[in-house]
Amino acid sequence: MGVITLKLDDVLERKLRERAAHLYGLARGSLSKAVEDALVTWLQASTSHTAKTAPVRYVALRGRRTILQASSLEELAKALKKAGIDPRNVEIRSSEPVPLVEKLGLRVSRST
Repeated sequence: MGVITLKLDDVLERKLRERAAHLYGLARGSLSKAVEDALVTWLQASTSHTAKTAPVRYVALRGRRTILQASSLEELAKALKKAGIDPRNVEIRSSEPVPLVEKLGLRVSRST
């Protein structure tokens, strides 16, 4: 396990300590746990943005039958309108999986 020494703005430090105490209690190591969780989340988010992926495809289905395909939702909506199909009567799926929502880490805003 590594040791990192940081310098933080006083307001940020206070908010970090308050949030860590709220989430992890006042036990020894709660501050380290909060910072570690925030860094893990930040690193995962930054690598997911830089990863190269296949283009997203959107598919309109009725039952198990594919009605239309498109590379964007706008394009699919226009194609459905042109074909005279009500979007509420089809199931729209994306080739990109829905991301799991993980809201960890610190929310920091600077006051002016």
